[in-house]
Amino acid sequence: MRRIAMALAAVAGAACSGDLPRASLVDSVRILATRADQPYAMPGETVTLDVLAVDGRSNPQRPMRVSWLPRACVNPPGDDYFGCYPSMRGEFTPGADLSNVLLEGPKWAFTMPADAIQGANAHPGAAAPYGVAFAFVMACAGHVQYSAVDTSSSSPLTTPFGCFDEANRALGPDQFVFAFARVYAFASLRNANPDLDHLTFAGAPVAPGGSVSVDHCPAADESHCPKIDVDVVVPDTSWELDPGSLAPAGLPAREAIWVDYYASGGRFDEDSAVLFDATSGRVSSTADGYAAPLSAGPGMLWAVVHDTRGGASWISVPVLVK
Repeated sequence: MRRIAMALAAVAGAACSGDLPRASLVDSVRILATRADQPYAMPGETVTLDVLAVDGRSNPQRPMRVSWLPRACVNPPGDDYFGCYPSMRGEFTPGADLSNVLLEGPKWAFTMPADAIQGANAHPGAAAPYGVAFAFVMACAGHVQYSAVDTSSSSPLTTPFGCFDEANRALGPDQFVFAFARVYAFASLRNANPDLDHLTFAGAPVAPGGSVSVDHCPAADESHCPKIDVDVVVPDTSWELDPGSLAPAGLPAREAIWVDYYASGGRFDEDSAVLFDATSGRVSSTADGYAAPLSAGPGMLWAVVHDTRGGASWISVPVLVK
């Protein structure tokens, strides 16, 4: 079965610059993750999705709004998210404000169709027959419009939605994210979201709903700042069997699990860390080094735990930089 590394992917154009911003730095409108309460759903079940959308802009002129397309796209050609785009033509009016059409809010639910597996694309060699559904979500500091993209003259990956201000001017990528979440349909296979028990900061557990404080970095730049260990605690029970993969001995393999870190300021050494290897299990040393920002003030830190079958969990921690 073809899988994506995360349950969520932001859809954007390819970048040519070698000097890209760090993925972990949240200084714009961002969607960091989604999760489904049933990453593997059975036909006829209701799937509830929620999204971790954050606004990292330092001086926002308009509030960020999170909206979902009003229907899921099931079994597009090739199981590709962009295979859903042709079906959108005729459903949305190009150039119109879609605020009254989209479903606003951090959560959205849909019913996996009863024929999601029977009507699926062929998947030779798959462990079991399956279907796939895509849900599309947007974070926009304005209003969303649809563009009837002509795929005959542009890439099929071209995003058919944009974000616009009150004067109908297109807003840039710092104020708009268009993303999708993928949910599989199986007759019996299940996948649970990994259990993120808590985060540790400088070796100490952070209580649910708690915050951390840290002195600002006294160095001239973040590359010379002292590092603080940041880690997450995920129990062994989250390391599930993956019937769709086989270990070298021919037995069912297990999931790999990893964590991605994000912050509104400061710098991580690696941005992510593998927590469980698919073959060898729990990794013994997973702490990531975090350098505090150069300036004092309030901030946020996020940890998002993923498994290789679309499961996700996250935690948000306020950071007071002194």
